[in-house]
Amino acid sequence: MRASISYVDDCHLSVRVDEIVSSVPTFPTKNAAVNAGAPFGWRTAVRIERRFENVWVVGKKCFQSDRSAGLNFEAYRFPFLRWEKEGGITKCPILSVRRFKQEATSEQD
Repeated sequence: MRASISYVDDCHLSVRVDEIVSSVPTFPTKNAAVNAGAPFGWRTAVRIERRFENVWVVGKKCFQSDRSAGLNFEAYRFPFLRWEKEGGITKCPILSVRRFKQEATSEQD
């Protein structure tokens, strides 16, 4: 089970790697990402491999895969690390990303 996202996976992602990196704050180390996410209740980080650099973002891979239309997807969530007030409720917006997960198929006769 791979917990990192790479630019090689762009064709399998619902949001491209460059768009993820430009949308959420990135950090040079995992420790820096975890420390930045702590005030927002996020204590996990995911490594993102860009073409010429590796960066860390606050976020997590969801425990359970997402299944729709007979296809399996790995789901990731990345917080924007800012508080927004919407309808009297303060919350931290989240970017949800899905990656297509190829499963081995067994042929039955």
